[in-house]
Amino acid sequence: MDAEIVGRARNELQRQGYHAALLSDPASVTWLTGYAAPAETGPSPFDAPAFVVLTQDILALIVAETEHMAASSTSVPVHTYVGYTIEQPLAPVLRASDSVSELLHQAIGRTGTLLCEAQTLPFHTAHMLHSRYQLVAIDGWANRLRAVKTVSEVNKIRAALELCDLAQTTARRIVRPGASEVALFQEVRAVIEGTAGERLPIFADFIAGQRTVEIGGPPSASILQPNDPLLVDWVLRRNGYWGDNCNVHIAGTPSASLHQLYRTVQQVLDRVLVALKPGMRANELDRLTRTYVERAGYASYPHHTGHGIGVSYHEEPRIVAYNDMILEPGMVIALEPGIYVPGIGGVRLEDTVLITEHGCEVLTYHRKSLE
Repeated sequence: MDAEIVGRARNELQRQGYHAALLSDPASVTWLTGYAAPAETGPSPFDAPAFVVLTQDILALIVAETEHMAASSTSVPVHTYVGYTIEQPLAPVLRASDSVSELLHQAIGRTGTLLCEAQTLPFHTAHMLHSRYQLVAIDGWANRLRAVKTVSEVNKIRAALELCDLAQTTARRIVRPGASEVALFQEVRAVIEGTAGERLPIFADFIAGQRTVEIGGPPSASILQPNDPLLVDWVLRRNGYWGDNCNVHIAGTPSASLHQLYRTVQQVLDRVLVALKPGMRANELDRLTRTYVERAGYASYPHHTGHGIGVSYHEEPRIVAYNDMILEPGMVIALEPGIYVPGIGGVRLEDTVLITEHGCEVLTYHRKSLE
């Protein structure tokens, strides 16, 4: 638990004139408590979403009994319910709802106004609460608060990025013709989890050859041919916080055309990092980056220019054309311009940076070169 984050959240509640909130968005839960729900196997049949009850005096976490040990390490008071059982039918949402009801009764009584994240609140829980409280949806309420990181959050992101850099170093070392994408992915993953000493949620674009023109995708059984590019966009979560970087490696010797693509994207990224400063708007940074690509004679890429990163691997500030959010010191963003040309291949390079008072600090150190 980060006391500065909890203070920000309570101040926001007070600013909006409310006393209590029930939070169920996994990102909000991790941000406020430090507890990160298991992500590798998707939704569990034994658990409901974790809940947080927040008032000016109370911060409490509600999880299934099987998650009690992991949740207790956060120093936040934990309330549990029976999830996995062989004695009776499975009903985690109903039991979690009962725990929520009991805790809210202790915290704010049986009536009043309650803020909730409606998009992630189970229907049964919402129906039960609606009979007792006036529910006010506040989805996205923490997006701007979460965008500016505390020192503790930045340190956690740095730790995740160290493993992302190791992933790129490993991919560069092992890339070779004759291996499949999925075999190379498994080799990289083994190094990362062996170094971390634990299983980690990992999301990656891991594509080779002409598949790199398709922007992204999971590793397949496709076999690398001599001189194929391998695009590795490596995203992982460590201690609840995500890291993200991207690079392209070569199974042999790059063609002159691919080398030119790589050099151009590298120059674009370098120029953007020099230009980046607090006070810019997100869409201004997006427009500037695309302009650099187009001036080099290439079509603009069909994806975002970048995104914030923290308890979610894609959060505010989104570096896209519609977003006029002002960039502030303390924001951590991943910047990822790319160029994709059929017949040649695709190149995307990504660094994660911390916006400072006068510019930015690059937090990723992976080597960007095809040699």
